[in-house]
Amino acid sequence: MRFLKYLGYALATLVVAAAIAYLLRSDPIGPIAGKALSGPVASASLDASSCDGHMLTAIESRPDDPHSVTTLCFVMHDHIYVPAANGSEKAWPQYVLDDSRVRLKVGEQIFLAHAQRDTTTPRETVIAAISEKYAQMAERASDAPDDVWLFKLTPR
Repeated sequence: MRFLKYLGYALATLVVAAAIAYLLRSDPIGPIAGKALSGPVASASLDASSCDGHMLTAIESRPDDPHSVTTLCFVMHDHIYVPAANGSEKAWPQYVLDDSRVRLKVGEQIFLAHAQRDTTTPRETVIAAISEKYAQMAERASDAPDDVWLFKLTPR
């Protein structure tokens, strides 16, 4: 019986610690959205080489009440792009449409950028560009969701 009492205390402590960590988070953790990204702002401008060597990045939208998520980044036509699978169902793409100012965290550096939704690039071109960096995407191209929103990033 005493064991169950201590187990209950331990679980309650764990739940409280997790809640505090969630409330105080900055960067996103996997699929869990974050707030303002932490880290130094890069002295260099965002350019096509900025996301080289990094499989995942984080993008922060809504500057007045920061919201950040984990995403991919890839280069197409000498610009960095970030996708939003099921973009019409997610909050951050809507935030970007309302205010194009974003911050992109690549590695430990944060780049200031503007994000513009790209609705004109053909799907095949996007899949080819993503597949250059993410080989597994080429294999799953036929399974790609139809509701992928694509954002082109430019320095600000």
